[in-house]
Amino acid sequence: MKFIYLFAACCFLFSINVQAQSAPKREMRGAWIATFANIDWPSTNTTSAVEQSTFIQRVTEHKATGMNAIFAQVRSQCDAIYPSPFEPWSAVISGTQGVAPSPYYDPLQFMINETKQRGMEFHAWFNPYRALATFTTTSYNALAATHVAKLNPSWIMTVTTNSNSVKQLLLNPGAPEVWEHIIGSVMHVVRNYDVDGIHFDDYFYTNPATTTYNDDSVYAIHNRGIVNRGDWRRSNVDTLIKRLNDSIKSVKPWIKFGISPSGIWMSAPTDPNGSATSTGALQHKKDLFSNSRLWLQQGWVDYLAPQVYWYIGQPGSDYNNLAPWWSSNNFTRHIYMGQAGYKVGEAAQNAAFATDRTQIPRQVRLNRTLAGITGQIVYNTTSLRNNPLSFRDSLTQNLYNKPALLPTMSWKDNTAPDPANSLTATRLGNDNVSLVWVKPNPAMINVLDTIKRFAIYRSVNVIPDVNNIDHLLHITNTDVTSFVDATALPITSYNYVVTAIDRLYNESVVSNMANPDVVVPLTLLNFDVEKDLNNKVSIWWQTANEINTAYFDVERSVNNSSFIRIVTLNARGGGGFGYSYRTYDNDLTTSGSYSYRLKMVDSDGRFTYSNVKSLNVSIVFTNLSVHPNPIQRGGQLQILWSTVNGRVPYNLIQSNGAMVAQGILNFNAGKAQLTLSNKIAAGVYVLQYFKDNKEYAIKINVR
Repeated sequence: MKFIYLFAACCFLFSINVQAQSAPKREMRGAWIATFANIDWPSTNTTSAVEQSTFIQRVTEHKATGMNAIFAQVRSQCDAIYPSPFEPWSAVISGTQGVAPSPYYDPLQFMINETKQRGMEFHAWFNPYRALATFTTTSYNALAATHVAKLNPSWIMTVTTNSNSVKQLLLNPGAPEVWEHIIGSVMHVVRNYDVDGIHFDDYFYTNPATTTYNDDSVYAIHNRGIVNRGDWRRSNVDTLIKRLNDSIKSVKPWIKFGISPSGIWMSAPTDPNGSATSTGALQHKKDLFSNSRLWLQQGWVDYLAPQVYWYIGQPGSDYNNLAPWWSSNNFTRHIYMGQAGYKVGEAAQNAAFATDRTQIPRQVRLNRTLAGITGQIVYNTTSLRNNPLSFRDSLTQNLYNKPALLPTMSWKDNTAPDPANSLTATRLGNDNVSLVWVKPNPAMINVLDTIKRFAIYRSVNVIPDVNNIDHLLHITNTDVTSFVDATALPITSYNYVVTAIDRLYNESVVSNMANPDVVVPLTLLNFDVEKDLNNKVSIWWQTANEINTAYFDVERSVNNSSFIRIVTLNARGGGGFGYSYRTYDNDLTTSGSYSYRLKMVDSDGRFTYSNVKSLNVSIVFTNLSVHPNPIQRGGQLQILWSTVNGRVPYNLIQSNGAMVAQGILNFNAGKAQLTLSNKIAAGVYVLQYFKDNKEYAIKINVR
């Protein structure tokens, strides 16, 4: 019984320790989508519509898992899933190599669009050398006439597997024509598609200990004075990597270039700089002639994603040993650990993969403790979809339950973009919070600083901290300027800030802070009244920051009496500067001191007043009369004004200040007539007259 209690306590402490590890704010969370042999996508013998629908399902699932990057295979056997001048259409699209999709569409462009709409990076995955995975007469005859193996057979190296005599065709890495072909194929995509990265897998030279091939003729012509055949082969691969990196940087310097070699560079017994792994393990520098550590040292790649497809504690290739080794050999470039999702739950694997549901989660947590590892990529998509041992659930619900920005690459660009501004937060009726902000001015010179998305931070009672992962609420998929926080709780006061993110994930300083439950006061810039020669009073004002303002009431007091409302104007709203308003008081019938003030009413009913502005008005009254008064709409008004003859201008003004009619009255022996429109509304009106630079007025009741 004591053992049970002790075991339970240990499990409890372990769970606390596991939960205590915070997710990083920046982390590569990638997934490989293999198209070779239709492994992950597309399905075989389907229509274009089904292919598109299936890819949308795949990428939507990855987004829901918490992934922020997709590595999709676009060229696996010197063929392409896009229109290419270098390669024929891949057979995985139509079933026949060289045949385009029907109905036609560009799968690569489609994948890029769908991936980026969901806020994830798209890396185009190339297999550099493989031309035909399994060579038979049938498979060779099925190649399109434009396939490189048929057009340029001298570039091809036939490789035979020693154990079963299976043959495959590879582009010969020692031929300069091959370098040009591969670089041309990749650069076609770089120039014509908005990819975020170019990605190579682990297929370089095959291991001569397990395969047979002959590159004597190419070596004889292109040995470049390198005596050792192994060094020459490594130099061939190095040359391709360096030249391609230079080409990418010269055309689109923001595109990331990375490679996923096999998991062991060299073992320590073979090379003192190697990892604590078995000498019998595959070592890609020695066996595949791929010196990945050199690529990192020279800066020829932006990242490596070593395929460390072994479990924690595995003899000879322990993940516990390899992860720290890769971390300490990153040479300031990025290391994303390749993880064997395809092994999880497989009965043929060791129990660490076959039955241990904690294997992948423990690897992720170990990665997060190592400064030189900045994320991981899972192979493959199908394993994630099948969710064996619920390992996808572990990512979704725990390890990837908070969004993450991708790590920055300071050697490419370390300039932060301009910040967002004018952030507003409004509580909606269902307690959701609507956020709106203004995008910074687009980068005028450096395309690297173009805004691609925004990060939204939220906190309670404190200023949001952009370094606190718990405050990171959301990362927008694109450069939208609004977001609705549907997780906001009632009776909780939230503070929000927004940062701008450029295409290489540099982050701006924060915007202004917004709180939907704090009323931002209106700024009244000016308020004044003035009169003209006819004693017509004009009231005008200017404001800024009308975020929560609903309307304005203009109020008037005569001879220090109480104030009454004379007109209401709706506020324009928003966080802008310099909104201007003007209205008129045309209902003046007595001389005296007139005072005005502005009542500024918020959307929640709260209000404040402006200062009072006063002026004196002198109105001349004579023996002016009108009848009938009240009068029916459409009726004829008789106007009597003794001693007046000739033309007199007039205005007919509604009590709210709106002018409904104006014109000329023709007085003859002190009499004139005015026919009212039958379309005017019933109410109180003021009839104004203007004579000898003076204003005269009389009230009229219209029924």
